[in-house]
Amino acid sequence: MVDYNLDENLKNWQSKVAEFARIELKPNAQEWDRLNGIDPSNPFPFDTLRKASKEGIRTLTVPKEMGGEGLGIFDHVVLLEELVAGEAGFGAVIHQGWKLAKMLCEHTTEEQRKEFLPRFMDVDTSTMAIGMTEPDHGTDNIRPASNIDGGMKLSAVQNGNNWVLNGKKHFIACAAMSNINFLCARTDSNVPVNEGVTLFIMPDELDGFTRGVVHGKMGCRLLMNGEMIYEDAEVPDEWRLSEVNDGLPYMSRVFSRHSPTTATFGLGIARAAYEDAIDYAKVRVQGGSPIIEHDEIRQRIADMYISISAARDAIWKAAWHADNASEGEYDHKEGMRVKIFTGDMAPQVCSSAMNIFGGNGYMTTHSAERHMRDAMMCYHIDGLNDTGRWKLGRLIAGEKFAGSI
Repeated sequence: MVDYNLDENLKNWQSKVAEFARIELKPNAQEWDRLNGIDPSNPFPFDTLRKASKEGIRTLTVPKEMGGEGLGIFDHVVLLEELVAGEAGFGAVIHQGWKLAKMLCEHTTEEQRKEFLPRFMDVDTSTMAIGMTEPDHGTDNIRPASNIDGGMKLSAVQNGNNWVLNGKKHFIACAAMSNINFLCARTDSNVPVNEGVTLFIMPDELDGFTRGVVHGKMGCRLLMNGEMIYEDAEVPDEWRLSEVNDGLPYMSRVFSRHSPTTATFGLGIARAAYEDAIDYAKVRVQGGSPIIEHDEIRQRIADMYISISAARDAIWKAAWHADNASEGEYDHKEGMRVKIFTGDMAPQVCSSAMNIFGGNGYMTTHSAERHMRDAMMCYHIDGLNDTGRWKLGRLIAGEKFAGSI
């Protein structure tokens, strides 16, 4: 039986996270966005991240026996909506930690957890990055390419008990500040990428590793995407997570149920735009009355409400399914459809919000244009929506599904 009633623990966390977003994120969102627009490498608000750590928010998905709350995917989407509605980039950073913490805690060896879990739990500014996209290879990793020339090229060559890494990743979320890095590397260039990549975990203080450019972005600027550069960097085989050449199928097994969490970005951004538009409509007077009394504005608000509510319903259903379906019963289409739907929905809702603001919606003195810029991220985060449609179409047509991330 499907039950979307929030239990008391989740209700308490929802209230706590919503209050954190209201006090710590939303009042600072405009200024953080402005500063990082001027300088993409502008320091992240680490004091706010420390507050999130003190409140227990940063480590919520870590199992209780390891010091967290052990929250699942349904909990993840409920709480992430509150953070993203406060500030999309900061929410995305927390989400990255929630998602990768599950891999760190549940899909590593005991020795690896002893090495890396304290780096996440005991460092109150800890963030994690996962290096996959490269300057010349993005979609052909996700789709993935069936020819040997397609897909990532950063190499890992075995040298005794070590692996020597050479190459560059870019567009990597949190790469500008992460203290734990997961890395996909090509360990066999003579087979298609889905059969020749291995996944590693490593610290940031690694000889031969440097951080490159922090990318300037249209929106979601606090999610500081950057370059990860490896030049003859050696990591021990003990830091290898997947079987050799099984890195992408490994990631598929770990992350295939997390699409509803990615979909939540669109939901949270659209909700923020909707709420700000209503607040503005209540005080903006045209024709002698607040514009929220105008039928045209009410119709826009009604359409926005319908879109946001439908997205939340779909995300919650997909998240519940991800938490509760057995391996043989899990339907990949559930998460994929909501990721695509909300990715398309968010810019549409944000466009309506800009129209409610009128000319002010185009000005940086108001939040509407920031929400619009943030929403554009939803077309491509964790893979292009067009790629998602390609995969979803294959599933519906009955073709075997492989390489999903």
